[in-house]
Amino acid sequence: MSEPAIPTRWPRHLLEYVSTAFAVVVSLISLWVAIGTERANRQMVAASSWPMLIVDSSNVDAEGRSVLLFRVTNAGVGPAKIRSFEVFYKDRPTTGAVSLIRACCKPDFARPSPSKSEAAGGFLITGGAAGNVIRAGETHNFIQMGLGTENEALWRALNSARNNFITYRICYCSVFDECWINTVKGRDQLDPEPVGKCPVPHVPYTE
Repeated sequence: MSEPAIPTRWPRHLLEYVSTAFAVVVSLISLWVAIGTERANRQMVAASSWPMLIVDSSNVDAEGRSVLLFRVTNAGVGPAKIRSFEVFYKDRPTTGAVSLIRACCKPDFARPSPSKSEAAGGFLITGGAAGNVIRAGETHNFIQMGLGTENEALWRALNSARNNFITYRICYCSVFDECWINTVKGRDQLDPEPVGKCPVPHVPYTE
């Protein structure tokens, strides 16, 4: 009659190896989960602060007046820091509103005095874009021109040019310094291209 087998105990050092390996596996899993969670949190924060700048124009203001408005609008969910801004007429860079108007519409154009232009209804208000911070949902106008009795031909020429020959390039960054560059041609808003750093334009648009 055979006797029952006596269970063999594992050597102590083997148990230590097994427990150590188990602890390492658990630590690696915890690290992997932590890295995944951190990456997901970082992506969620970036998504909640993502800016999206659109450059467009119109010929009527909010009150229904005949006003040419050239503007930058942040259609994203986070603030945008404008690093560089360029405006082109027929692919040629312009340095500001006066330069643009001379290129497109009136070669001898000179900025009218505020009192004279306002009295005639054809006011002109200009401003730069680079260096501004635009919050989500905010719009920044860089050219405003009212239709008046003394600038009708100029107003209509600029109105015609804005959708046909004027293009833009704008580079902007989020609060986390993630940057994009957007090229705008007429009504076509191309997908912004991610860039590591905004380039310095050869001919920046100032005012």
